[in-house]
Amino acid sequence: MRVIAGTHRSRILKGVESNRTRETKDRIKEAIFNSIGPYFSDETVLDLFAGSGALGIEAISRGVKKCTFVDSCKEAIDVITDNILSLKIQSNSSIVYNSYVPFLHSESTPYDIIFLDPPYKLEVLDEIIGEIAKRKLLTKHGIIVALYDKNNTINPQNNGIIEYKQKTTGVTTVSYLKWGI
Repeated sequence: MRVIAGTHRSRILKGVESNRTRETKDRIKEAIFNSIGPYFSDETVLDLFAGSGALGIEAISRGVKKCTFVDSCKEAIDVITDNILSLKIQSNSSIVYNSYVPFLHSESTPYDIIFLDPPYKLEVLDEIIGEIAKRKLLTKHGIIVALYDKNNTINPQNNGIIEYKQKTTGVTTVSYLKWGI
C-alpha cells in the first residue's frame, strides 16, 4: 500500500495485520480521489474506521489542512501513528482511539470530506450518515465517501444527505454523498 499522489507520492504505508480491518486497494483509492478532486487546499477530513489511515493520509498528501483519524482497533491506531510519524505529518493529523458511536455523539466539528469505510459485515452506513446529518458534521459543500460490500445498499436519501454518484469495483461499492439541494 502506498500514497498515490501529492507531496508524499510513492511512499509506502504500513498496513494493519488484523482481521478487524480491510485494506482499501490502491485502484479504489485512486478512483475515489479522481472523483472528488485530485488536489485540495485547507479542507478538513474525517477518516472514520481509519484502519491504516491510507485515505486520510492520501488526502493530506494532496493538500488538505487537517485529518482526524478515528478507529476502535488498537493495532490500527498504532499503525496510523507510525505512518503519520514516518511521513512527518503530525501537525496535519489528529488520532482518536474510539468507536464510531461515542465519537459521533461527542463530535461537533463539521468536516469538508468524510471517509466512511467500516468493516463490511457491520452494515451501519445508514445509521452513521443519519447521525452526520442530524449533528451537521458535514459542511455545506462537503462530501461523504462511503465504501461497502457490493451486495449491500445504502439509503440514497438520508436526512437531507443524498447520493449523487456510485461506482462498483470488484467487491467494493463506493457511494458519494452530499447535502441535497
